[in-house]
Amino acid sequence: MKKHIIILVTFLISIASFGQNIEDFKKDFIKSTEIEFNESDLNKMFKTYSNLLTPHSDITQLTASLTNERIVQYPLSEFKETDDYKNNIQTLLNSENPNQRLLSYLVIAGAGDKNYEKELLEKLKTEKTKGNLIWSGMALMYLQTNHTTPLFDFLIENENFGDSHMIPMYFQLNKDSLQNTAYNRINSSNLKAKVLSAQLLSKTGKNEKTEKLLLDAVKNWEYNIKGYAIFSVKELEMGNLKETFIPLLDSIKTRPIAIEALANSPTKEDVDYLKQIANSEKVVSKDILNGFLESKNPKSVKYWLELVSSREIPEKYYFNTLRKPLLFSGELLSDVQTTLKKTKYTTIQKTLIKVLEGREDSVSEEILLNYMNNEDSSVRYWTVDALKNTKSKIVIEKLIELLKKPGKRVSPITHILINNEIDSLQNIYRDIYNTYESLEWKRTAIEYLSKFPKDEDKGIFKDVIYNDDSGFSMNRNASIGLANLNDKSSIDRIIEISEKEREGSDGNCQAYLRALSKIKGEKAKKYILSFENSESKYISEFVREIIAEW
Repeated sequence: MKKHIIILVTFLISIASFGQNIEDFKKDFIKSTEIEFNESDLNKMFKTYSNLLTPHSDITQLTASLTNERIVQYPLSEFKETDDYKNNIQTLLNSENPNQRLLSYLVIAGAGDKNYEKELLEKLKTEKTKGNLIWSGMALMYLQTNHTTPLFDFLIENENFGDSHMIPMYFQLNKDSLQNTAYNRINSSNLKAKVLSAQLLSKTGKNEKTEKLLLDAVKNWEYNIKGYAIFSVKELEMGNLKETFIPLLDSIKTRPIAIEALANSPTKEDVDYLKQIANSEKVVSKDILNGFLESKNPKSVKYWLELVSSREIPEKYYFNTLRKPLLFSGELLSDVQTTLKKTKYTTIQKTLIKVLEGREDSVSEEILLNYMNNEDSSVRYWTVDALKNTKSKIVIEKLIELLKKPGKRVSPITHILINNEIDSLQNIYRDIYNTYESLEWKRTAIEYLSKFPKDEDKGIFKDVIYNDDSGFSMNRNASIGLANLNDKSSIDRIIEISEKEREGSDGNCQAYLRALSKIKGEKAKKYILSFENSESKYISEFVREIIAEW
């Protein structure tokens, strides 16, 4: 039984698509009431009915998204009303067989049956088997229980804080209840309890009591956990922090997060203090820069833009635009544009230019056109990448000019040219394929040529598919290129390389099936039909569409 969680993870990752038929489930549920129901039987149900039994598992949700399946919140809610459920669920719940008890927790959760909340809470005290204990707690959280304090204690004992799967579910429970639990546990002697309490308070809103408890924690907790309280202060955008936080800037354990909290403060005095530090530094430190950038305060982010455009910053300073909505906001657009015009740092240029993606105003277009001539290849690369959806004739003409200059070209140009159906550049791409050692450029050349193939490209495409060292991307595009040229002599080789990729998954073969459907012929059709009953629903549906249009 201790292996149940590992087994579930393994099964859910390995399956591509299994029948989740409710009628089959009902039959297997009745079988589960038999006394000999064992671990193997339980694991089989895990495997076959993951969407029904574990809709609350992040692994089930991930697997379903990969196979285009939809997870219903309580998929067994109708089953709950049947006599099969009513007559057997209590028996399973109280069974001495741990496999039956675990199944009952899953079924109750999948049914959304809150009538068994009391029994599940009792199981948190009485279950001795780790796997059963975990799934009883998961069931309570999925049922949106308001009994958050027993669950808190359960998590402290059983959750791996370094790889948490249950805490995100816990944070979705009733905010008032979670807040009261945090109030009751934040002064615990247990360090994990302190940490989780501080994290909870970051999710449950700001009030006078919460602010006092968190500031007390910032002042009094040990330095190795103090950062959790500081993080919550930052998230809640608490103010009037300067006097409490100045001592925290002297410790490497608290300095970065304390700076972020100050930069996120609504109190002008707190933010001005950080600006004083920045002004006193010859080279503005990474911690100060990150503090302003991470802020939810537009004025702080605007100040970051000023720093990276007008001050000396660390040579290898790196930042990420992900989860930085303020950088992409219309409110800061002119400031971003000014920074891109003024900054001398390529690390800022190549990352910040992404913010202009999709912008069509004249200032943004002018900056993008200028950046396409940048001496640094990485700046040119990310500038062109930011233009990937462009339809501008001026931009496309500029891209063609770049492509013609070996010292200036970057590979994202190809995607834009293909999207805009610029179909007259085969000579350039043949030269790239034949002269470049770079695998990225060879892949790019094959991608372009396969979209707009000429008869003279057959030799290049065959060179690819008959080379055992060609990667899957080149093989797939070369196969499509040959199909677009209706090269029937390549059918056998396309089937051969498709079979090699089929060993991993039928899903790997879609490009080859599409290629064969274009070339036609009995051999191609026979091979395509071998996928008709594929375990991959996507591929089997794709095959049906192909054959219907044959």
